[in-house]
Amino acid sequence: MNRTAVERASAFEKLVADLLIALGFENVTLQSTIASPDRCVDIQAYNITKSPTGEKVSELWLVETKYYVNNQIDSRTIAQLSGILNIEKRAKALLVTSSNLTSSAWNYVHKLNASVEKRLEVWDRDKLLTLLAKFPQLEEKYKQITSSFPLSLSTAKNEISSSLIQRLSICPLGKEGWKDFEDICTQILTEVFVPPLKPPKQQPRTLNGLERRDALFSLRDADIDTGWAKICRDFDSRFLLCEFKNYTNPCTKDEVNQTRNYLKQTIGRFGIIFSRKGADCGAYRMRNSIYSEEKKIILLFDDNHLIELLKLKAANQNPIDLIRDAIDDFYISHE
Repeated sequence: MNRTAVERASAFEKLVADLLIALGFENVTLQSTIASPDRCVDIQAYNITKSPTGEKVSELWLVETKYYVNNQIDSRTIAQLSGILNIEKRAKALLVTSSNLTSSAWNYVHKLNASVEKRLEVWDRDKLLTLLAKFPQLEEKYKQITSSFPLSLSTAKNEISSSLIQRLSICPLGKEGWKDFEDICTQILTEVFVPPLKPPKQQPRTLNGLERRDALFSLRDADIDTGWAKICRDFDSRFLLCEFKNYTNPCTKDEVNQTRNYLKQTIGRFGIIFSRKGADCGAYRMRNSIYSEEKKIILLFDDNHLIELLKLKAANQNPIDLIRDAIDDFYISHE
């Protein structure tokens, strides 16, 4: 991190500490002020409550702060906190971030949280600002740092994203709207992924004419800083394969198996199905089997994911974060 980034991260840490004090936490300690911290977290604090009998109960909170402007929370940070809780059986962990969490990241948090008896809590950008609004003096004190936060995903929009979301909302399901849905999906993915990716090849057919892929985005020369290079490397992928299903019902194992057959050595082992109504249980079971047998990952997205990709772009965050979070969520839920 450059000097400015380090200074802002330090200011963000102090913001969180002051907010915890304002909320009634006691013995709030920044670990950076301790010569030999015994825990790999930024802040240690105690939440004081009363038992039903009126006794004072002190609960240890281990707090990790992550200041980001354009990036999302790394799943490793969430996993590390849950790992700490497996050691600190009576403590609670809190992750505080200046950024938004994607829907897939929230799924990842909920699943990890279940394994640690719901002792993991996350305050994202919106939650943090809501809590801070209760204390006007703190709001004023830290307005310089909070003004650098990314836009909220709940409000982020621009003219292009608003137009595409509107078109998606009125696109009819089924045969009547299948071509419109393919065009809308392609335009959305082009808007959020190009650049750094190149414009997609739409509906390319194999030489025998029997297989048709809806859209292929070339991952050639993918910049490592964008995150695409890791996907290219992890799944031996030359392309991002995207399939569009404008069905009136959730897609099934048949569509997942069809996508599996498209993921050949010349394409790679990673693809996404965008289905209007999501996927049924059989589809999820099939994709688990496919991964077990061939190490191919097929993500199952719906309209809400398309909208979220556009909002991430409008909020000046990297839309690939949703894909990486969905991959992490798949790994943790894979059976």
